[in-house]
Amino acid sequence: MSFANAKWDLVNNEIEESSKEIAKALGLSPLLIQICRRRGYQTEEQIQEFLSSSPTLWHDPYLMYDMEKAIQRIQQAIETDESILIFGDYDADGITSTAVLYETLEMMGAQVEYYLPNRFIDGYGPNIRVFEEYLEKGVSLIITVDCGIAAHESVEWAMSQQCDVIVTDHHEIPPVLPKAYAVIHPRHPDGEYPFGDLSGAGVAFKLAHALLGELPVELAEIACIGTIADLVSLTDENRSLVKLGLQQLNQTERIGLSYLFQELQLTPGSIDEKTIGFQVGPCLNALGRLGDATPGVALFTTFDDEVAQEVVTLMQQENAKRKQIVDDITKEALELAKAQIDHKVLVLAQSNWHEGVLGIVASRIVEQLQKPTIVLGIQSDGLMAKGSARSCAQFNLYDALSYCQESLAKFGGHHMAAGLSVETVMLPGFMEAIETYAKQHPELLEDEKVIPIEEALSLSQVNVEFIDSLQALKPYGTNNAEPIFKISNILVGQKQKIGAQQQHLKLTLNSEQNQLQALMFNKGEWADSLNLQAEVEVIGTLEINEWQQNRLPQLMLKDIAVKDALIFDWRTNKIRPEHLSVKKAAYLVERDALKPLVSERIDTTSKVFSMEEWIKEEKQEDFNSIVFFDCPQSKEVIQEFRKHSYTQKMYIIAYTPKSIMTMGIPTRERFVAVYQYLKTHSNVPYNEKTGELATYLKIPLDQFKVILKVFFELKFVIIENGCLRLNPESTSMDLMQSTLMKQLQEELWLERVFIYSQFSELTNWLTNMEE
Repeated sequence: MSFANAKWDLVNNEIEESSKEIAKALGLSPLLIQICRRRGYQTEEQIQEFLSSSPTLWHDPYLMYDMEKAIQRIQQAIETDESILIFGDYDADGITSTAVLYETLEMMGAQVEYYLPNRFIDGYGPNIRVFEEYLEKGVSLIITVDCGIAAHESVEWAMSQQCDVIVTDHHEIPPVLPKAYAVIHPRHPDGEYPFGDLSGAGVAFKLAHALLGELPVELAEIACIGTIADLVSLTDENRSLVKLGLQQLNQTERIGLSYLFQELQLTPGSIDEKTIGFQVGPCLNALGRLGDATPGVALFTTFDDEVAQEVVTLMQQENAKRKQIVDDITKEALELAKAQIDHKVLVLAQSNWHEGVLGIVASRIVEQLQKPTIVLGIQSDGLMAKGSARSCAQFNLYDALSYCQESLAKFGGHHMAAGLSVETVMLPGFMEAIETYAKQHPELLEDEKVIPIEEALSLSQVNVEFIDSLQALKPYGTNNAEPIFKISNILVGQKQKIGAQQQHLKLTLNSEQNQLQALMFNKGEWADSLNLQAEVEVIGTLEINEWQQNRLPQLMLKDIAVKDALIFDWRTNKIRPEHLSVKKAAYLVERDALKPLVSERIDTTSKVFSMEEWIKEEKQEDFNSIVFFDCPQSKEVIQEFRKHSYTQKMYIIAYTPKSIMTMGIPTRERFVAVYQYLKTHSNVPYNEKTGELATYLKIPLDQFKVILKVFFELKFVIIENGCLRLNPESTSMDLMQSTLMKQLQEELWLERVFIYSQFSELTNWLTNMEE
């Protein structure tokens, strides 16, 4: 049973004979060759190029449409001392694109400056206001980088003012191209460029290649950062660019980068696509997310030690601020999400939310709650809300927003991500419209997570030499994912929660004489559901853990599967959105009052049952999980449940709005006190004021009500003329003969097991049914 509710997709595990032959010829492992061939590299030559540390796959830049025309115009501008403006973008790709071209033109002696738009003032892409400002300063040639392919109005305006515009971009091409002097795009409809997935920085790099007449090796370290950060395909020429760039970054002489790496504690030799993607890229992006991205260009181009230090300090400050803002907004957004617990799509809007980080926040909400999420910041005037959307499963955001377009001021995007603006007065209508769309297409929200497995290994195969051989597959990224391996027939030797908040999981996995350390971030709670010496299967990526000159194999876990029952401790008296978001789950609800509330709010793939209904359910195999929503009320039924339950993954919430343990079961002394009072008072009215007697006798009202119910059940007390009287015909009887008292005692026992016991005790009881 998988912890992550995922399907593991293992490709054909057999190594072909032809792979063995190539492996022998190249002196490499057959498994490494097989991995290459699965990725589309079939011949010996293709595999050599793919694995080579010295990339040679570079395309002729002049195969791009309009490249020759653009080069001639730029050379003319340099020769005649024209003023040139580079217009970039505010993200990491835009910053690096600008730096690549700026450094190239400066080397060529051009009169050049650059402008990066401010997302909060200028918005995205070229605009007439900025162009007009620079034309007044004498600019006669504008070159856009990482933008401009859809900037028809501003490009045509500049061209009409006798200022030529060269557009270089890589984004989606609109049906009609802008009427620029030249349009350089790797997927230009009239071009012949063999690789269409360059980043903005990659296109700028190819322009530099053409301008300089040779491969601009020294610029690869800049362009590679934009390429990695923009998540383009790391195949073909991008792979060459990133390989070359990473080699340079590990020995960079750029003082800005050197200071940044020192601040990030990145040493030469340790810089790879992961450190760029998760550490360097976010620092660059933070500038444009919170304000002005312009200083980011100086990180690459400055020779001034003081300027370099100032830029790095600013980047670190802005990134720290960005992280805190994201954390704060995420926390507030999750609180708002609680009010939309029954919604299929979350629309979360609030004032004072920073527009620049809302895409990150939406991604975090999706990750936690597994629902398409729209996060909007209401602007200071209260009239407009702007923000970002992120999706999951098959839910197409662009289609959904198109359905709601009458409620929107503006939107754009694709399947998984979108940006939008909506007038605040239209927010209720928008929320209703997108919820209607989601309910009309429930199949779009049903998606089983599939994890592709590269190969099944035994623990004995996992060693430093094998992991070192995998390094040739790097850099990993889009269309060249890091291989995930499955390891079976192993035991959990040790388990540990690590991290400041005990949020991470560390395991020691054993098999005969072999041992492997395994880590998983942000899944510390899984330790509670893993038994020591449990037999497990695991999947994950392999890396080397280097510590004090020791190099040991380490598995970065993606998922764990166990043969025994998986039980998760969600016990609480405060229901959170994730408690109702388990997919394909049987929600076991015993209290009738709770059933409609749960049914309305759970995922469409899940269903509510009483325990007895679940025991009789003929299609238990349709459900992946069981959720004990409230505390069971019958030990006999729970015993029967374990005999007839197909599903092995269980979540224990045991929500109990009114606990027997908290209320307490009346003592014999309290029964006697009520009985004696009724014996000496024959006219106690039975109405809404009867509870005053509980106060007089100093008995909690809930217990007093139980006492009266037991007396009625055992016929100790009757109602006569609206008053409580002792029954003269009653006979002596043990209070525990009462069905109610037996039920309360049983519920109390079950509460002790399900709510108040140690989780290990509860797990043992559920799996073994020990008395």
